[in-house]
Amino acid sequence: MLQEKTNVLMKRQKLIGLSINGKPASDETPLTHLSKLKNPHRFILMGTPEADIFVDPQDCQELPEVFDDFDLEMAPHSEQWRHAIENSENLARFTETTEVHFIHQPREGKRLLVLDLDHTLLDFSGRSGGTDAGLVADRVSLKRPHMDAFLTAVYAEYDLAVWSQTSWRWLELKLTELGLLYHPAYKISFVLDKTSMFHVTSTDRAGKERRHQVKPLHIIWRKFPHWTEANTYHVDDLGRNFALNPANGIKVKAYYRGRDGATRDDELVHLAHYLLQLAAHSGPPPADHKNWRGWKPQPPLGG
Repeated sequence: MLQEKTNVLMKRQKLIGLSINGKPASDETPLTHLSKLKNPHRFILMGTPEADIFVDPQDCQELPEVFDDFDLEMAPHSEQWRHAIENSENLARFTETTEVHFIHQPREGKRLLVLDLDHTLLDFSGRSGGTDAGLVADRVSLKRPHMDAFLTAVYAEYDLAVWSQTSWRWLELKLTELGLLYHPAYKISFVLDKTSMFHVTSTDRAGKERRHQVKPLHIIWRKFPHWTEANTYHVDDLGRNFALNPANGIKVKAYYRGRDGATRDDELVHLAHYLLQLAAHSGPPPADHKNWRGWKPQPPLGG
């Protein structure tokens, strides 16, 4: 009843002032025992409504199931790939129903960089939370090392978009709390959430078919033709998310801030260097980005 009236989840409620014989009533105390006390009962409810909580995605019931994708493959131009593209009723429907609202308008001549959030740029697991001091500390520690410097550097050559596998409600909270939507050094052009993802079937290395969600860049390309397969890159820690666009996907190591060596993580430093090399390179781009850490631009023919 209290949860209904206040939007404070039961697990976040702390009731002060309900006591029996001078001792606080426990969760197991029947209300009939309280009826023997003075009526009405006055108490204080401490807790934060759910809409005001900076939510860890792992606490959300609505998040899709995530499985380890290290053994998942979908080869470019395979039968699966052609089937998914040619039988693209889902793709057409998602393109039609997906609304893209620009937070900052695209800049003329810029490439597009689509960025995952959780475990790519940030890690929301293991929050300290609970207190204002804890939340402030979280706002700093949630970010992957060099995140702001990375976004600032690549923004010079790329329009930035965020595509996260969570719902818009939680995504907006994350981006707003962390100041990513209106940062002075870089701008996020638009944001997509899990409602713009749909299911395909891929085969893992063991030959087992797995049904999973993807982030189809075709939705963006069909809506905004100035962005194409030739000038779009998608950065994610889950390779399965770019199963329909394998030539555009750049897979990074997943970031977990609680692991040993997390503060020395320099993945974004190397990624910025790679993306800026791609932007400056006039020769043929790499066929894929599997070996992006060791890629060196080839000189143009006759150069």
